Amino acid sequence: MNKEDDVESYEFATPEAIEEALKTGKLSQTVFGTGCFWGPDSNFGGTPGVVQTRVGYAGASTLDPSYRNIKGHAEVVRVIYDKDQISYRELLGGFESWFVHVRKQGQYRQILFVFDQEQKQVTEELIQAIGKDKSPEVIEAGQQNGYFWPAEDYHQKHRLRRNKQLVSLAEVDFGPRWDEHLYFTKLNSTDRKGFSLSNWLKKLSPQMQKAYRIG
Repeated sequence: MNKEDDVESYEFATPEAIEEALKTGKLSQTVFGTGCFWGPDSNFGGTPGVVQTRVGYAGASTLDPSYRNIKGHAEVVRVIYDKDQISYRELLGGFESWFVHVRKQGQYRQILFVFDQEQKQVTEELIQAIGKDKSPEVIEAGQQNGYFWPAEDYHQKHRLRRNKQLVSLAEVDFGPRWDEHLYFTKLNSTDRKGFSLSNWLKKLSPQMQKAYRIG
Protein backbone atom coordinates (compact mmCIF):
# COMPACT_ATOMS: atom_id res chain seq x y z
CA MET A 1 0.00 0.00 0.00
CA ASN A 2 1.24 3.48 -0.85
CA LYS A 3 -0.77 5.35 1.76
CA GLU A 4 1.38 7.19 4.29
CA ASP A 5 1.14 5.53 7.69
CA ASP A 6 1.95 7.79 10.62
CA VAL A 7 0.97 8.20 14.25
CA GLU A 8 -1.34 11.13 13.55
CA SER A 9 -3.53 8.93 11.32
CA TYR A 10 -4.80 7.01 14.34
CA GLU A 11 -7.41 7.99 16.91
CA PHE A 12 -6.85 5.04 19.26
CA ALA A 13 -3.47 3.96 20.59
CA THR A 14 -3.69 2.46 24.09
CA PRO A 15 -4.99 -1.06 24.76
CA GLU A 16 -7.89 0.36 26.77
CA ALA A 17 -8.91 2.84 24.05
CA ILE A 18 -8.66 0.18 21.34
CA GLU A 19 -10.71 -2.26 23.41
CA GLU A 20 -13.46 0.32 24.00
CA ALA A 21 -13.51 1.40 20.33
CA LEU A 22 -13.91 -2.22 19.28
CA LYS A 23 -16.89 -2.63 21.61
CA THR A 24 -18.60 0.48 20.24
CA GLY A 25 -17.97 -0.38 16.59
CA LYS A 26 -15.44 2.36 15.91
CA LEU A 27 -12.87 -0.32 15.12
CA SER A 28 -13.30 -3.76 13.53
CA GLN A 29 -11.60 -7.10 14.06
CA THR A 30 -10.90 -10.27 12.19
CA VAL A 31 -8.76 -13.39 12.66
CA PHE A 32 -6.49 -15.09 10.13
CA GLY A 33 -4.94 -18.54 10.27
CA THR A 34 -2.01 -18.62 7.84
CA GLY A 35 0.53 -20.97 9.42
CA CYS A 36 3.07 -20.00 12.08
CA PHE A 37 1.71 -16.82 13.68
CA TRP A 38 4.94 -14.83 14.27
CA GLY A 39 5.33 -13.74 10.63
CA PRO A 40 1.69 -12.69 10.09
CA ASP A 41 1.81 -10.79 13.39
CA SER A 42 4.60 -8.60 11.97
CA ASN A 43 3.16 -8.36 8.47
CA PHE A 44 -0.34 -7.30 9.48
CA GLY A 45 0.99 -5.00 12.18
CA GLY A 46 2.87 -2.95 9.62
CA THR A 47 -0.17 -2.54 7.39
CA PRO A 48 -1.65 0.99 7.30
CA GLY A 49 -4.98 1.05 9.15
CA VAL A 50 -4.15 -1.83 11.51
CA VAL A 51 -4.08 -0.68 15.15
CA GLN A 52 -3.40 -3.92 17.03
CA THR A 53 -2.39 -7.53 16.46
CA ARG A 54 -2.47 -10.44 18.90
CA VAL A 55 -1.43 -14.02 18.24
CA GLY A 56 -3.35 -16.94 19.62
CA TYR A 57 -5.30 -20.11 18.95
CA ALA A 58 -8.68 -20.79 17.32
CA GLY A 59 -10.44 -23.28 15.09
CA ALA A 60 -11.48 -26.04 17.51
CA SER A 61 -14.20 -26.38 20.14
CA THR A 62 -11.83 -27.42 22.91
CA LEU A 63 -11.14 -25.06 25.81
CA ASP A 64 -7.95 -23.41 27.08
CA PRO A 65 -5.44 -24.38 24.38
CA SER A 66 -1.75 -23.63 24.87
CA TYR A 67 1.35 -23.86 22.72
CA ARG A 68 2.31 -27.12 24.39
CA ASN A 69 -1.22 -28.48 24.24
CA ILE A 70 -2.96 -26.84 21.29
CA LYS A 71 -5.97 -29.20 21.45
CA GLY A 72 -6.81 -29.15 17.74
CA HIS A 73 -6.66 -25.38 17.30
CA ALA A 74 -4.68 -23.49 14.66
CA GLU A 75 -2.13 -20.73 15.20
CA VAL A 76 -3.89 -17.48 14.30
CA VAL A 77 -3.44 -13.71 14.46
CA ARG A 78 -6.24 -11.37 15.53
CA VAL A 79 -6.18 -8.07 13.65
CA ILE A 80 -7.99 -4.95 14.86
CA TYR A 81 -8.28 -2.29 12.18
CA ASP A 82 -9.89 1.01 11.25
CA LYS A 83 -12.31 0.52 8.35
CA ASP A 84 -11.98 4.20 7.45
CA GLN A 85 -8.34 3.48 6.57
CA ILE A 86 -8.40 -0.09 5.26
CA SER A 87 -11.13 -2.52 4.24
CA TYR A 88 -11.31 -6.21 4.96
CA ARG A 89 -10.87 -6.82 1.23
CA GLU A 90 -7.60 -4.85 1.28
CA LEU A 91 -6.43 -6.76 4.37
CA LEU A 92 -6.95 -10.06 2.55
CA GLY A 93 -4.89 -8.96 -0.43
CA GLY A 94 -5.00 -10.89 -3.68
CA PHE A 95 -7.35 -13.86 -3.62
CA GLU A 96 -4.69 -15.96 -5.33
CA SER A 97 -2.49 -15.67 -2.23
CA TRP A 98 -5.11 -17.71 -0.34
CA PHE A 99 -5.08 -20.58 -2.85
CA VAL A 100 -4.56 -23.78 -0.85
CA HIS A 101 -2.19 -25.99 -2.88
CA VAL A 102 -1.84 -28.65 -0.19
CA ARG A 103 -4.48 -28.70 2.52
CA LYS A 104 -2.66 -28.64 5.84
CA GLN A 105 -3.97 -30.15 9.03
CA GLY A 106 -3.20 -29.24 12.62
CA GLN A 107 -1.93 -25.97 13.98
CA TYR A 108 -0.62 -24.56 10.68
CA ARG A 109 -3.80 -24.85 8.61
CA GLN A 110 -5.31 -21.91 6.74
CA ILE A 111 -8.55 -20.48 8.15
CA LEU A 112 -10.52 -17.27 7.69
CA PHE A 113 -12.67 -16.14 10.62
CA VAL A 114 -15.47 -13.69 9.76
CA PHE A 115 -17.03 -11.24 12.19
CA ASP A 116 -19.54 -9.25 10.14
CA GLN A 117 -21.55 -9.25 6.92
CA GLU A 118 -18.86 -7.46 4.92
CA GLN A 119 -16.25 -10.07 5.82
CA LYS A 120 -18.69 -12.87 5.04
CA GLN A 121 -19.43 -11.43 1.62
CA VAL A 122 -15.74 -11.05 0.78
CA THR A 123 -14.94 -14.63 1.81
CA GLU A 124 -17.83 -15.84 -0.35
CA GLU A 125 -16.34 -13.92 -3.28
CA LEU A 126 -12.96 -15.53 -2.55
CA ILE A 127 -14.46 -19.03 -2.55
CA GLN A 128 -16.28 -18.31 -5.80
CA ALA A 129 -13.08 -16.97 -7.39
CA ILE A 130 -10.69 -19.81 -6.49
CA GLY A 131 -13.07 -22.69 -5.77
CA LYS A 132 -14.24 -24.23 -2.51
CA ASP A 133 -11.79 -27.13 -2.69
CA LYS A 134 -8.83 -24.73 -2.90
CA SER A 135 -10.09 -22.14 -0.39
CA PRO A 136 -9.26 -21.85 3.29
CA GLU A 137 -11.80 -23.03 5.83
CA VAL A 138 -14.20 -20.22 6.80
CA ILE A 139 -15.49 -20.01 10.38
CA GLU A 140 -17.97 -17.45 11.64
CA ALA A 141 -17.31 -15.72 14.95
CA GLY A 142 -19.75 -16.76 17.62
CA GLN A 143 -19.23 -20.43 16.92
CA GLN A 144 -17.23 -22.26 19.57
CA ASN A 145 -14.48 -23.11 17.11
CA GLY A 146 -14.29 -19.41 16.21
CA TYR A 147 -13.39 -18.29 19.73
CA PHE A 148 -9.97 -16.63 19.97
CA TRP A 149 -7.63 -17.73 22.76
CA PRO A 150 -4.63 -15.39 23.22
CA ALA A 151 -1.26 -17.12 23.12
CA GLU A 152 1.28 -16.96 25.92
CA ASP A 153 3.04 -13.62 26.50
CA TYR A 154 6.35 -14.83 25.09
CA HIS A 155 4.68 -15.26 21.67
CA GLN A 156 3.22 -11.74 21.58
CA LYS A 157 5.33 -9.32 19.51
CA HIS A 158 7.94 -12.05 19.25
CA ARG A 159 10.33 -9.99 17.15
CA LEU A 160 10.44 -7.22 19.78
CA ARG A 161 10.64 -9.63 22.72
CA ARG A 162 14.06 -10.77 21.60
CA ASN A 163 15.22 -7.30 22.67
CA LYS A 164 15.23 -7.76 26.45
CA GLN A 165 16.27 -4.19 27.22
CA LEU A 166 13.45 -2.75 25.13
CA VAL A 167 10.90 -5.03 26.80
CA SER A 168 12.06 -4.00 30.28
CA LEU A 169 11.74 -0.31 29.41
CA ALA A 170 8.38 -0.83 27.69
CA GLU A 171 6.97 -2.53 30.78
CA VAL A 172 7.98 0.48 32.89
CA ASP A 173 6.77 3.17 30.48
CA PHE A 174 3.64 1.47 29.09
CA GLY A 175 2.69 -1.10 31.71
CA PRO A 176 2.10 -4.86 31.49
CA ARG A 177 -0.05 -4.49 28.35
CA TRP A 178 2.68 -2.68 26.39
CA ASP A 179 2.55 -5.25 23.59
CA GLU A 180 -1.09 -4.35 22.88
CA HIS A 181 -0.21 -0.69 22.22
CA LEU A 182 -0.43 0.78 18.73
CA TYR A 183 3.23 1.88 18.76
CA PHE A 184 4.57 -1.62 19.36
CA THR A 185 2.20 -3.15 16.83
CA LYS A 186 3.93 -0.91 14.27
CA LEU A 187 7.48 -1.26 15.59
CA ASN A 188 7.16 -5.05 15.58
CA SER A 189 6.75 -4.99 11.82
CA THR A 190 9.54 -6.37 9.66
CA ASP A 191 8.22 -4.56 6.57
CA ARG A 192 8.32 -0.84 7.31
CA LYS A 193 7.26 0.25 3.81
CA GLY A 194 4.51 2.84 4.05
CA PHE A 195 5.47 4.60 7.27
CA SER A 196 8.42 6.41 8.74
CA LEU A 197 10.17 4.48 11.50
CA SER A 198 11.50 7.68 13.05
CA ASN A 199 7.96 9.07 13.23
CA TRP A 200 6.97 6.21 15.53
CA LEU A 201 10.20 6.06 17.52
CA LYS A 202 10.10 9.74 18.43
CA LYS A 203 7.00 9.03 20.51
CA LEU A 204 9.11 6.81 22.78
CA SER A 205 11.63 7.84 25.42
CA PRO A 206 15.26 8.39 24.30
CA GLN A 207 16.26 5.26 26.24
CA MET A 208 13.68 3.17 24.41
CA GLN A 209 14.69 4.60 21.03
CA LYS A 210 18.29 3.64 21.73
CA ALA A 211 17.33 0.15 22.90
CA TYR A 212 15.22 -0.41 19.79
CA ARG A 213 18.01 0.59 17.43
CA ILE A 214 20.63 -1.49 19.25
CA GLY A 215 18.33 -4.50 19.39
